[in-house]
Amino acid sequence: MPARRTAILGNLLLAGFAVVFVALALEAAFRWVPALLPAGAYGAGRRDPELRMNVHGTRILYNKADYLVRTPNRDGFMDVDHARAKPPGVVRVGFFGDSYVESVQVPLEDVFFRRLAERGGPALETFGFGISGWGTLHAFEAWKVLAPRYDLDAAYYVFVENDLGDNALEIGGRRGPSDSKPFAELADAPPGYRVEWARPPGDAPWWRGIAKWLQHHSLLAHVVYERAAQLRAYGVSMRKSRANADMTSAAGAVPDANDLASTWPRPYAERAQQLGERMLADWKRAADARGTPLAVLYVPRAEDQLTGALPAGDTWLPWLRATCAKLGLPLVDPSGALLARVREGERVYLDHWTPSGHEAIAQALADHLATWRADVAALRAQDR
Repeated sequence: MPARRTAILGNLLLAGFAVVFVALALEAAFRWVPALLPAGAYGAGRRDPELRMNVHGTRILYNKADYLVRTPNRDGFMDVDHARAKPPGVVRVGFFGDSYVESVQVPLEDVFFRRLAERGGPALETFGFGISGWGTLHAFEAWKVLAPRYDLDAAYYVFVENDLGDNALEIGGRRGPSDSKPFAELADAPPGYRVEWARPPGDAPWWRGIAKWLQHHSLLAHVVYERAAQLRAYGVSMRKSRANADMTSAAGAVPDANDLASTWPRPYAERAQQLGERMLADWKRAADARGTPLAVLYVPRAEDQLTGALPAGDTWLPWLRATCAKLGLPLVDPSGALLARVREGERVYLDHWTPSGHEAIAQALADHLATWRADVAALRAQDR
């Protein structure tokens, strides 16, 4: 009997060493040959105590449409570092949104807000505040902290088609509490919605600290984490369908944030639109009170929408136009600038915007700022 126990113990130790060896070998392979990694974006977040949300805590390795390594600034965003104090005579403009502001798919110098700053010269300073998965709520919460921190003169909210779902507790938050961002639901009391905040770090289970450390230091752990998250979100299929990836899937009983607007069940669509409108109205009131003009930049759903293969009626654009008009929010629709480049034979979308797409966005924003900048200066002067 003792000999049998010794043999069992030896086999267990041997199996343990084998698992450790394979894990170390995979980790080394992923680091030496990043092409072996499944397509994705690899990095880890950290909780910002002022934002009460996650920002980037490590560099990001991106290997979907290209291979890039991007490093966040001291605020945890994919942008250059900015001085707190505003230089005299400089107009500061912030862009708030999700992965289209984050833009890890292209080098920083190609990102639209950096290209816009080049066009504007030394009198214009642009800021990018974007985290993948953010919606209107998260962009607004970031604005509350970062607009005063950097004394912004104006702000653009970058609206993406999945934002309405990313806001909603019943859609984006239906899988349980998050430790990285809050969700919201409609409410009768002002401002018309209630925010369920992300779980504080002290309320997280004990193993979250270990998992977070592994995610910060191990590519293999990150791969396992991402695949587990996909399994949780999409069932036994370990890979999202192309329809989901392109934001063109049909909605089920509970829509996914990426589903076409026209496929959402009406009750969910109506609640999401009401929630989005109330958040934009709340943001507009706060921006007006601070004397920081707010505008909205719309992100079309890839080239199919630009060419008309996907009708605008299948998207949230009609709702967004009506809502911005109702609230008095300037809306920048860059479809014309993007389509002009498509007709010239250029690709403007590849996963997200290509460098050519970013240049088109910068052009559309420069055109808008040319007329809006005087209004911004007048409002800021009144505020002072």
